Amino acid sequence: MSTFYVLPPREVVEHRLATLTEGLLPGLPTGPHAWAGLVAALTAGRDTYVVHREELPRLGDTLTDLIEGYGAEAGDRVVEVSGGSSRSYAIPQSRAAR
Repeated sequence: MSTFYVLPPREVVEHRLATLTEGLLPGLPTGPHAWAGLVAALTAGRDTYVVHREELPRLGDTLTDLIEGYGAEAGDRVVEVSGGSSRSYAIPQSRAAR
């Protein structure tokens, strides 16, 4: 089974990472490449996909977008991150069987 992380827009995530990095490692440059490298390191060898909200095809709701646009299937896990909270659920058979 796959896991799909649906994150806020890329710009928001990159800003948060830069703020964190500046606090932990002052003077170390950050940018889009830092975020891409971190995602690659964290998801290596896993059936895990990171999708930023603006990358969804907007075919309907989030589940429809993941099924139609990214090949998500029944039983795949979805973690939607928004603000400071997240919600996690599995794609039900009834939704993926369209």
